[in-house]
Amino acid sequence: MEKDTRDKLIEAGEKLFSARGLAGVSIRELSQEAGANSALISYHFGGKESLYSAILEKQFSPIGILLDSVSGIKASPTEKIIKYAQGVTMVHGKMPFFTKFLMGEIISPSRFFEPLIQKYIHRVYGFLTNTIREGIDCGEFRKDMDVNAAALALAGMLNFYFISRPISRRFVPDGTVQGENFVVQAVEIFLSGVKECGDK
Repeated sequence: MEKDTRDKLIEAGEKLFSARGLAGVSIRELSQEAGANSALISYHFGGKESLYSAILEKQFSPIGILLDSVSGIKASPTEKIIKYAQGVTMVHGKMPFFTKFLMGEIISPSRFFEPLIQKYIHRVYGFLTNTIREGIDCGEFRKDMDVNAAALALAGMLNFYFISRPISRRFVPDGTVQGENFVVQAVEIFLSGVKECGDK
């Protein structure tokens, strides 16, 4: 089935915005990439910035779906962290432009980044800190660690592979380290550090 114009504009925007950011892409370039009249950007989205906002929402919304899923399960803190880590791998796999948009907004934030932080990133941080606190309260995790530092460390470990791929490929050219394997080992290392001695 042929894609409609709206989908073509989103795909064109994903490709161009992820490479050059919001300011680095013109309406003409977007319309040429999509094979559509430039007036259709305003018709479907109200303008270039609204198209960019819609694309950001598409990129980040799977994080919200993941959080809804793992927050609602009846599981131990360890199991929740493992499920979340597996979900992060799936998000990166299904959304190939996600990492570029995330890094682009961190380095040079647009006016749309703050709402994204509140809607998605803040929720990630809340989920991780709450899960770690739950683990401490039930005796599963060590009581002497800094919850905030542990949450930031885990988030960094889970996303590092995907962020660093352009560089890591130079060191591991044969592709022996895959995203899923990296995340599994990263979670194991994290849990080895936070668990009470008797639970390791």
